Amino acid sequence: MSDERVTHFGILVRGRATTVFPVRSKALSGLPQVRHSLNESLELVTKLYQPEEKRQSKPDMLKEVYKIAETNLYVQGHVPELVWFHKFEGTSTSKIRIALGLKDAKQAEQGSRVLCISVFRKLIPITTLSGKEFLAAWWQIVKCHRALWKGGVLHRDVSPSNLMGYRLRGQFIGVFNDYDLSSFKRDGPSSLERTGTVPFMAVSLLTPEAIAAKVEHSVRA
Repeated sequence: MSDERVTHFGILVRGRATTVFPVRSKALSGLPQVRHSLNESLELVTKLYQPEEKRQSKPDMLKEVYKIAETNLYVQGHVPELVWFHKFEGTSTSKIRIALGLKDAKQAEQGSRVLCISVFRKLIPITTLSGKEFLAAWWQIVKCHRALWKGGVLHRDVSPSNLMGYRLRGQFIGVFNDYDLSSFKRDGPSSLERTGTVPFMAVSLLTPEAIAAKVEHSVRA
């Protein structure tokens, strides 16, 4: 078991968890970097998680993020690099419930989840920084967040664990990480649950009137 393995548990009675741990792969490490990425690390991490099936897939969401990064310097180099992705179709909770003949099988598609695995280039939490270096990385992420929002991408899960970065020729570069709960501004709400990490959500988002998140809510978080 790696000392670097991290498990994030959702704040829900039903429960869900995300597990992140280091992985080694000569094939994946040797893949060419995408144009927007500046992270030269050959170290990789794997993320196991179970998103709602109706949410935008991570590859599709990051494809839009990368498109913005190609023309916006506030985003270029400040978002994670997805190296590999796979969705295990057979783990769909709706399919499992229907196969088992459970009473709620007819409503199984609502909130249905599926197991996914993603591989990224390794990042460093900005919580390991201090002083001016921390403030510089944090401000880079704030500008990235604003640029993505203006580009139509809503992150929806701003929290300390999603503020990351890497070192490039001695300088720490801030990265706005984790787009599992993200959505496009053009789309309406698609989840049955409030989107975000509860301790870091604006109080106004915890009210019935706040289904559609605004950038001000993320800034307050």
